[in-house]
Amino acid sequence: MPSEYTAWKKKFLKEWLKHNLSKYDPGVAIAVDLKFYIKPPKAIARVKKNQNILKSETWRVVKKPDLDNLEKSVLDSVNGHAYEDDNQISDLHSCKRYSLNPRVEIVIREDGLGQDEISSVRMGKRDIKILKSATNIVDFWNACTEFYSDEELAWAWLHPELVEQK
Repeated sequence: MPSEYTAWKKKFLKEWLKHNLSKYDPGVAIAVDLKFYIKPPKAIARVKKNQNILKSETWRVVKKPDLDNLEKSVLDSVNGHAYEDDNQISDLHSCKRYSLNPRVEIVIREDGLGQDEISSVRMGKRDIKILKSATNIVDFWNACTEFYSDEELAWAWLHPELVEQK
């Protein structure tokens, strides 16, 4: 690995260890949320009209570094410290944005908590029809999101035979 990469990983781990966070036990499924806030190029940062969007940290980065490489760097850095092995990660969400305050935000939590909390979902006749006719979850999700939580939609997709009519 390039020396710059290994130096960055060591620096990130040093920051991680400062917080004296607990480690997840082996075999525990975990979810990770990563947000990469990247310093914008000078050509973007010095333009006055860009300041508000840079302050709001909503400007999506569509240039290098690649998001999957950023993820790997962070996850490998805390491997053995935040969790026994990164194969425990069952859910991963990440984004990269320009920011005047460059940083990495990481949230790690146990995944699967409350998986069985939903035992039934009641849907209107129209939504049940959409569920049964949808060929993929995206079409179903897009048609029904304003009325149901993400958890209810996922449950309904996984258990369509158990969905009750309102």
